Amino acid sequence: MDYRDEVAGKRRGIIDWMMKYIPGYRGYAEKETRREADKLLREHLAGRLRKGKEKIRDSRDKLVEEAKLDLLDEVDRVDLIYENVVDRLGFASYGYAGFFDAARVDEEALDRLYEFDEALAKAVDDVIAKTEAVTAVVSEGAEFKVPLDDLKAELRAFNEKLDQRKDTILGVT
Repeated sequence: MDYRDEVAGKRRGIIDWMMKYIPGYRGYAEKETRREADKLLREHLAGRLRKGKEKIRDSRDKLVEEAKLDLLDEVDRVDLIYENVVDRLGFASYGYAGFFDAARVDEEALDRLYEFDEALAKAVDDVIAKTEAVTAVVSEGAEFKVPLDDLKAELRAFNEKLDQRKDTILGVT
């Protein structure tokens, strides 16, 4: 789903009037639409990751109930990485640049940022798949160290992708 179309559709009426009669408002409104669409996309992806994190916590609780405490520290570490990733994605920069900032954020940069965040959807799918693998083996009572390590690696790779967002905003590749 492209949230840019959804946000643009909601801003009609008074906005159309303002764009017609207030000089410079059109460009401002277009930037705001792009920022809002990117925010909605990131919130959607963060919500999906939050659900995955909850599954890991449920798995941890199941391990505690079954007194399988040998890898509990490792599960807690994965939970912390998950928490960090969810927070970083949910509260990532919206693409604003202050009045005195050296780097200006234009429409092209906002479009690049949205496209970057759209590409994160594939990475979210990968994290969720690894999460499902962990929860499946925990439910079965099978050995889960390898799937847990795979999930941890996937979360770290996702975290590294989030590091690239600022470069995307600035147009640095």
